[in-house]
Amino acid sequence: MTAPSIHNFLAIDLGASNGRVVRGQLNQDRFNFQIIHRFEHAIQFIDGHKRWDWNTILHNIRAGLSQAVEQIGDEPIVSLSCDAWAQDFGLLDKTGRLIYSPVSYRDARSQKIPEDYFQQLTPDDLIRRVGGGISPISTLCQLHAMARQEPVALKNAATLLHIADLVHFDLCGKAATDWTLSTASQLRNLQTGEWDRELMTSMGIPHHFLPNMINKPGLLGSVTKEQAPHARLAGVPVVVTANHDTAAASAAAVPLDHETLFLSAGTYSMLGCVFDEPNIPKDAVSEESAILGLADRRWGVFVSIPGLWTIQEYLRCLKQDGETPISYDQLLAEAKQSRIDSRIRLSDARFHAPRNMRDEIQHACAETGVQQPRTPGEFARVIFESLVEEYQAAIDRLARLTSRRFRCLRIVSGGSRNPYLCQRLSDVLQCPVIAGPAEATAIGNILLQARVMKVISSSKHAANILQKTFPPTRYVPL
Repeated sequence: MTAPSIHNFLAIDLGASNGRVVRGQLNQDRFNFQIIHRFEHAIQFIDGHKRWDWNTILHNIRAGLSQAVEQIGDEPIVSLSCDAWAQDFGLLDKTGRLIYSPVSYRDARSQKIPEDYFQQLTPDDLIRRVGGGISPISTLCQLHAMARQEPVALKNAATLLHIADLVHFDLCGKAATDWTLSTASQLRNLQTGEWDRELMTSMGIPHHFLPNMINKPGLLGSVTKEQAPHARLAGVPVVVTANHDTAAASAAAVPLDHETLFLSAGTYSMLGCVFDEPNIPKDAVSEESAILGLADRRWGVFVSIPGLWTIQEYLRCLKQDGETPISYDQLLAEAKQSRIDSRIRLSDARFHAPRNMRDEIQHACAETGVQQPRTPGEFARVIFESLVEEYQAAIDRLARLTSRRFRCLRIVSGGSRNPYLCQRLSDVLQCPVIAGPAEATAIGNILLQARVMKVISSSKHAANILQKTFPPTRYVPL
């Protein structure tokens, strides 16, 4: 009897605080998932901006890919792909050299909408054209700021690439973006499906650097011999899947029906509901929400809200101040035992990128006259309970916008590992919460690669594999 064939895939999964190089191995309907290399990265203040430490990110990606090849050994690698957050970008010159490294959406230029942003455009026009509400972190708004503050950088640019696109370019030398990232950027026209060059021109933004847009998952190129982190990676196909991490995560949160909410709760949170066609009711999009492309050419109406950034920054403050480390499990246990009942508004700009998150939380509590947290458990409880309030308010908005009644919440990414948060959501929303998988973006990335490479036949086939390999945890109201 012939042994079943084994298919190895590599996923590069970049989050706003850490990254992973992941090996996915498919053997018929069995899926083995292994994180080969996990690394942290931090924002640095360079050339007047808060920039991503791009050299560190690339170094770790390449090191992780090389480690993966060594672990896989002589078995072939079917393909690889990268997913990452949206909005931020780098600029290349005509030789392909990175001349403007990615600036973080937490930079000062993304703190508010510029005063002249709507001189040629109304908020309703923006929603109608690009399907997105007002967002100072959007690619469109960042480019608007650059056109006024750094016009030479835009003039010298030959190509704009988002984060995942930059990784692909580093490996295979092909410059392109996929449609999920383009829908998030507010540069893609909702009606035509093309870059909205007319909009950019009206806002004084040049557009000669816009890349080729790939409208469905497929092959981008192959890892070049010169850029291969390991000799055995040369020639491995580089696949465009759903390179926006929210879209990739949606491929691992199936089934998603019209009565199910989808929450990708990582450093940032994306909360939404799905539509099968782009003809979403116009009232479903407001200044507080946006239409995003998802896997399988589905669409979603999403609200961007705070995520685990606040607790991550609080823990970083503890480490920075040399305090005794606390495990995440212990932190959750102490939060559950705590009796503090304070809330803060995590969506306030003050929590976007404070110098010291611990101090900022205490100041916010003092200013509103509520009890200030003192212990790690109290801080965690204040953060998680405040986050639940933000989620509940966003869900209420989505219900009004879409005229839907939601009966279930699917939560993936890091937040799905937080039993305190998941149970509180179920209790407050009075509906089941289905949690997992935690590594949804990387898993979705790999499953989409497998479909492009004809190893998995359909979304239904992928759903069966998910159910067998990553059975979710179900929370019900207490």
